[in-house]
Amino acid sequence: MKWNRLRVSGIRNIFLIVVIVVTVALNRSQAQGQSYPYYYVIVGGFASKTNAEHFTTYVHELNYPARYAFNANRKLYYVYVRVTKDKQQARETTYRLRLETEFKKAWIYNGPLEGYGVEESTAEAERQEAYETGNVPIAEQPVADSSAITNTSTTDTLAAAMPSAPVKTFVFQLTSGAANTPVSGPVHLLDKEPDDLVERYPANERVSVTAPTTGKLIVVCNLIGYKLAKRTINFADPLKSIKGASVGEGQEVIVPIKLVPVNRGDYIELEHIKFFEHSAILTPASEAELLELVNFMANPRCKIRLFGHTQSDASGEIITKGNSTDFFALDPANNHSTHGSATERSRQQAEIVKAYLVSKGIAPGRIATKGYGAMLAIYENANANDRIEVEIIRN
Repeated sequence: MKWNRLRVSGIRNIFLIVVIVVTVALNRSQAQGQSYPYYYVIVGGFASKTNAEHFTTYVHELNYPARYAFNANRKLYYVYVRVTKDKQQARETTYRLRLETEFKKAWIYNGPLEGYGVEESTAEAERQEAYETGNVPIAEQPVADSSAITNTSTTDTLAAAMPSAPVKTFVFQLTSGAANTPVSGPVHLLDKEPDDLVERYPANERVSVTAPTTGKLIVVCNLIGYKLAKRTINFADPLKSIKGASVGEGQEVIVPIKLVPVNRGDYIELEHIKFFEHSAILTPASEAELLELVNFMANPRCKIRLFGHTQSDASGEIITKGNSTDFFALDPANNHSTHGSATERSRQQAEIVKAYLVSKGIAPGRIATKGYGAMLAIYENANANDRIEVEIIRN
């Protein structure tokens, strides 16, 4: 169906009005403390279902796989072009839309949607993730007919040997490259998605894991320098739920996770680096991820660019480290305070991350910085827009 110019213009005007309303709402929104497994890349929001349908058709004519669904919280119909469980992929798609297409206000929504097509598109995201990671979807695993079994397979024998106690021993085997070089670092286990972190374990070591309440264990590995990796484990029968899983000499379940290194031009979002309010002073909880970044920069060829982002473009007080020797605490006697723009604050936040890396022996010439302020405030959860990103210039 082709729209005439008047109709297209009318819908675009409605779309722009809704975008303004949504943008104001986004800037006022607060973090809810809850995470959802899916990230939707939104290109439009409409109060009218009819307008959402028309805009979806229009986006389809531009060769984007658009769908629409209802956001009950905001009472708006969202038109989205991608759904994924990988936040990095959602961010990359949103940047591309903003910088290269007419969808200059595209944003990321991380929450529930209602309506036709949502279940189908999220199921497709699950299948795509399973294909990319080698994860075997638990719901799609075949159930064997015991009456037809005449020979016991090696896998079945190993599975039968697994203890039925509520604690199992695992080795989360992180490797990278053609030579399967071991990679050190933490893996994070979640009881379910969405939910808070259950536990953090070291990779490539025997660890005891308590049975999750849901029966499914979500293993997340988000090491700096590698692309996000996730695995979903059926705790009762992990060998069938993870491709390549095996049992070691001590009856531990070995879960292989092949990590894919980031490439030149890739971006890494440092989700756990945060700052005290109105400042470019790091919070203590930021240090663990900063140390991962230091380890990544151990390769002397590696060069990066740090980007600072804020949720609001409002100017205000900016507290910087000044003469203090502490990166992770406010020090009123030695910190410096001035007034500046959001762009300047975001630049100063990128600079303090650089200063920390330099303090750990990284050559300053390998690190560039830039502040964007709120120019790329792409997340519907406003607090998520206060962030630091890393661009890989050379690896």
